[in-house]
Amino acid sequence: MEDKGALIEKAALLHDIGKVILRADPMRETHSKVGADFLKQFVGSEGCDLWYAAGHHHAADIKNANPPADDLSYIVYEADNLAAAADRRKEEDASAGFSATQCLESIFNVFDTPSADKSVFRLRPLMQNEELMQYPVEKGAVQADRSGYQEIKQQLEVNFRKKSPVDMSVNELLSILEASVSYVPSSTATDEPSDVSLYDHVKLTAAYAVAMYRYFAAHGITDYRTHCWLPKAQEMRREKMFLLVSCDLSGIQQFIYTVPSKGALKSLRGRSFYLDLMLEHIADEILTACGAGRSALIYAGGGHFYMLLPNIEETVQILQEAECSLNRWFLENFGTRLFAALAWTPCAAETFMQQENVAAGVGNVFRTLAQMLSEKKLCRYEPDELAALFAPESAYNAVAEGGRECGVCHISSRALAPYGDDEDASGAEACVNCRGLYRLGKAVLGENVFLVRSDAWDDALPLPSLSGASYSLIACSKEEAERADKEAIVRIYVKNSMVTGPLLATRLWLGDYITRSTPGVALDFSALAARSGGGEDAASIRRLGVLRADVDDLGAAFIAGIPPKYATLSRMAALSRQLSLFFKRYMNSLCAGRVNGIGERTQRQFSLFGEERCGARSVHIVYSGGDDFFLVGAWDDLIELAVDVRCAFARFTGGKLHFSAGIGLFPPKMPVSAMARSAGELEDFAKSLPGKDAVALFGIETQQRGQKTRAGAPCYSWKRFIDGVCGEKLVFLRTHFAIDAEEGDDRLFCGKGLLYRMMNLLAETSEDDAACERINLARFAYVLARMKPKQEDRSGMEHYNIVRTQLYTWFKTHTDRDELLTALRLQVYRMREKGEKI
Repeated sequence: MEDKGALIEKAALLHDIGKVILRADPMRETHSKVGADFLKQFVGSEGCDLWYAAGHHHAADIKNANPPADDLSYIVYEADNLAAAADRRKEEDASAGFSATQCLESIFNVFDTPSADKSVFRLRPLMQNEELMQYPVEKGAVQADRSGYQEIKQQLEVNFRKKSPVDMSVNELLSILEASVSYVPSSTATDEPSDVSLYDHVKLTAAYAVAMYRYFAAHGITDYRTHCWLPKAQEMRREKMFLLVSCDLSGIQQFIYTVPSKGALKSLRGRSFYLDLMLEHIADEILTACGAGRSALIYAGGGHFYMLLPNIEETVQILQEAECSLNRWFLENFGTRLFAALAWTPCAAETFMQQENVAAGVGNVFRTLAQMLSEKKLCRYEPDELAALFAPESAYNAVAEGGRECGVCHISSRALAPYGDDEDASGAEACVNCRGLYRLGKAVLGENVFLVRSDAWDDALPLPSLSGASYSLIACSKEEAERADKEAIVRIYVKNSMVTGPLLATRLWLGDYITRSTPGVALDFSALAARSGGGEDAASIRRLGVLRADVDDLGAAFIAGIPPKYATLSRMAALSRQLSLFFKRYMNSLCAGRVNGIGERTQRQFSLFGEERCGARSVHIVYSGGDDFFLVGAWDDLIELAVDVRCAFARFTGGKLHFSAGIGLFPPKMPVSAMARSAGELEDFAKSLPGKDAVALFGIETQQRGQKTRAGAPCYSWKRFIDGVCGEKLVFLRTHFAIDAEEGDDRLFCGKGLLYRMMNLLAETSEDDAACERINLARFAYVLARMKPKQEDRSGMEHYNIVRTQLYTWFKTHTDRDELLTALRLQVYRMREKGEKI
């Protein structure tokens, strides 16, 4: 049988293109016919199968045309039925009908508890105003008008004139559709949630179509009419034609944080990006081997991916061999540091169409996969691999003759060379891979194209291949990629831009914001710490802030966050794609100071100490993607940015998701691995707070509270930190104390010594020891009394009376006491001089 997998995938991707055309220029035609007529302009006679299959995906179209039994239109028709039937859920008390002005609703409308008040996205191409965030807004505030659809139609025409869809690769076409129709609602029915974009719908339709085609081919079925048309189609929907496949990379944290202090930023960024690209590459290797494009990739990020493949013997064999070959490759190149677990489970189409039966729905499939992955990670290797790992003479344990230990990863190698470059010379000697990861971190900042090549390159980073070939990863410019030998290029990845080409795998969003001293030169950690307070000459402790955070309970959210009625593959894909957009794309905008979304001017950057913030933060993104992020920067800018990100994330998700964070403050010369570990402990401490959605600050300390000794850190819900610590306590201190007084200031004078005395009393007071609390309350009252100004200082007396009453009241309440202590600590950090010793 002729392999028409790519053709049917493209036909499925284009089957609903007529919806855009019809909404741009309304006419009395079906979107099937309008779409077919639109495609005819660009595909010519050689593309007749493409436009025909795309134009006959409804029952009426097929009945009227009556194509041969082996026509691909039948598969596209049934794939569309499966995708649409799964996504379309009737809403109660909604009037039936259609509205062409309906915008795409936020996926978070149905998340957790379906919202009564709907939020929607503006109709626009994905890359338009790319520096600004696309926040969902109140339904009714915006509409999808004809001009918006005409702009998208024009974008499609421009791309299709440059290159016919017939000549495009599947991934190239997918990239164009993502850029064009990501914010186009698939359905404008008024009695259904319109939260599935046209992009997500056609992508899932294509995944179903290719899997069905491969399944039919493996079983010698060419009579598509019989198997895709009722009543036989109903029987086929109960057959387990599909495999839902998942991959999980283990060892990510250890791999990323194995870096020396010198050149830490480049090494961290290189390692995190390498793992991101590694995951995409592994997915592409499997998809290529299975004869599918990236339509089948439902989600990739954060060390995981899910894909939909045909349930045939060939696919299972490919997956089994892939798991073995990948982990052999990891052992050979990185020892036991990295491990890929693959799991798959057969599914019937009706599984993805369940609405009320939770036990048989898609959520149960994801739970099954999660359990299978957990079991595989507990029993990593096959018996022969375990035997080799414990055999001193095996290749895994062999010490290179004449070799020494790499100064970074400590693997024996003969090819050691100085690590880093002149600006980051550490004196250590490192292996090829560790040096390559450092260079990749440096290249990520300047290059936008990443080539996977099948030929050997000196000092290039390796990538695994399911065919046994040796692959190399090369970072280069667009111009260098165009000049490169195309025969040696396996696939191309591009960063933060929409670039097309036959070898394109995908566009990778990447949080790559850095603060630069000069063009192309990133500030080192010491220079970042020196920017605290606003600059080298400003008062503020010289400390580097390190933030680690991740979304709370995201795994559970994917499994059970979307109610069973709405839990479909399309919605899960939309959820993961929106989270990737936020953390990998919009994080750059937030770091650059752009907190307003499209069409907004009312949002302001958060400020700890009352200054008007209007501009870029002095921070570096080390990693941001999937569901977690890792940032470093001037300590005060970092805390302020953390609040900006938290507020933006709450707006973006409608308050349905939240994250917990740990923020540590460190001397800039402290080993980065130690900083990362300490910030990670703070993050874990924040997640231990009931309800999570919290932040822990400064560092884990041993605290003496009365008769009890406990390890802890200042930890608050984000609301308490923003409103209580910063919005109430810190504002109060600055309102009534002359902390940064100029001549003529009528507030109470307050030096660091006074603040330290109050901090010590607050820290030593325990609600578990009533006697201690009473004694310290008296001492605190004495400290306050010492602040009393002269009677003739009327303004000072007004401030004093307010301060005495309020601070005394706060001291008596445990929660207020903790918040006040944290506010005082932040204020003291701001008052310290850069060179002041602690």
